Amino acid sequence: MKRHTLKMQLSALAMGILPALAIGAVENYNPVTDARLTNPEPENWLMTRGNYQGWSYSPLEQINTSNVKKLVPVWSYSTGKDSGHEAPPIVNDGVMFVTAPYNLVLALDAATGDLLWSYQRELPEDFSALHNTNRGVALHGDKVYLAGLDAVMVALDAKTGEVVWESPVEDYHTGYYMTLAPLIVNGKVMVGVSGGEFGVRGFVQAFDTETGESVWKTHTIPEPGQPGGDTWQGDDWKRGGGAVWMTGNYDPETGLALWGVGNASPWFGDQRPGDNLYTSSTIALDPDTGEIKGHFQYHWNDSWDWDEMNAPMVVDYQKDGNDVKGLIKTSRNGYLYWLKRSEDGIGFVDAKAYVKQDVFASIDPETGRPTYNEDR
Repeated sequence: MKRHTLKMQLSALAMGILPALAIGAVENYNPVTDARLTNPEPENWLMTRGNYQGWSYSPLEQINTSNVKKLVPVWSYSTGKDSGHEAPPIVNDGVMFVTAPYNLVLALDAATGDLLWSYQRELPEDFSALHNTNRGVALHGDKVYLAGLDAVMVALDAKTGEVVWESPVEDYHTGYYMTLAPLIVNGKVMVGVSGGEFGVRGFVQAFDTETGESVWKTHTIPEPGQPGGDTWQGDDWKRGGGAVWMTGNYDPETGLALWGVGNASPWFGDQRPGDNLYTSSTIALDPDTGEIKGHFQYHWNDSWDWDEMNAPMVVDYQKDGNDVKGLIKTSRNGYLYWLKRSEDGIGFVDAKAYVKQDVFASIDPETGRPTYNEDR
C-alpha cells in the first residue's frame, strides 16, 4: 500500500511560509456547472452528500456483496493534523478534495494518492473554538470553496490552490466560527455559523461565487417585529443561539434551500421562556433572496441539546395512498419525521418514534407540535 504524508510541507505552512503549496497543478480540470450539480455523474461526488437532495447514495454497482470482502487498501494519506476528520472526500474527474481540522485543504490524485496541492489558512493567535473540525469543501466553476474556521469564506483556484478571494463572515472574537461545508445554488455559495455555545445569533449567509460579495444574510433568530420574534422575551433573541453547523440540502423542483438550525442559547429553556423560533427547526429559504419561505420546529424551548442541524432529505413518498412531495428527517429527539414541501414552504405530515423517549407526552397529529411530560 502506498503511504503519503504532509508532515514536511505542513511545517512550512504552519510557519506562514507557504499558504498554498502546489506540488503539481491540476491539469484539464473539469469545471463544475450548475447543471452538473443538479444532475451529478455517478462516478463523481461533487458535494458532501452526493446530490442536492441529501441522499448520500451512490448508484455505482462495481462493488457489491459478492466482492466487497476482496477490497484491500491501495494508498493512504496522513494529513498531519490531530482531532477528528469529518469531511467526506469531494471527487471531480479523478481529483479528490479533502479538508482536515484547522483550515487545511488538500487536492489529491484519487487514483494514486499523490498530493497535487495544499492550502493552509493560518489561524489568528487569539482564536479559539470548541470544535476545530471542517466538514468539506464545495465546488463550482474552477473554484474550491472553504468555510474557514475563523469565520472567513475562502475561494481557491481548483487547479493550484491559490486564493481567489476571501470574505469575512463574522467576527470570531464574538464567538462565531464555521465548521460546515458550503452549499452552492444558482451562483451563490451559502454558509452557516457555529458558536451557539457562546451565545451568538445564528444565521445563513450567501456570497457571489465569482466576486465574494455578500448577497444576503438571514438570521435564524428573528428580532422583535419579525415573524417569530414574539417567541422570545426581552433581549433573549440577541444571544439566542440557533447555530447552523451542518450543510443544507436543496430541492431544484420547488427552489427551496433547506437548512437545519441548532439549539437555543443558553442551554436551559427556563432561562429563555418561549418557543424560541427558529431554533431546533428546519427552515426553507429562497436561495436567491434569503427569504424564509417556511419552517417546521421539531421541539420548542429545547432544553436537551437536541439541535436539529441536519437538513431533511428531499424524498417523495406515499401517505394513505397519496403521493407526497416530501421531506424525511431523523431527529435527535428520537422521532422520524415525514414533512411535505411546495414552493410556498414546508409542513408536517407524520412522526414516529424510533427509540424510547419519555420527554414527549404526545405529538399533535395536525401540527407536529409536541406536548412535554411536566416532570421532564
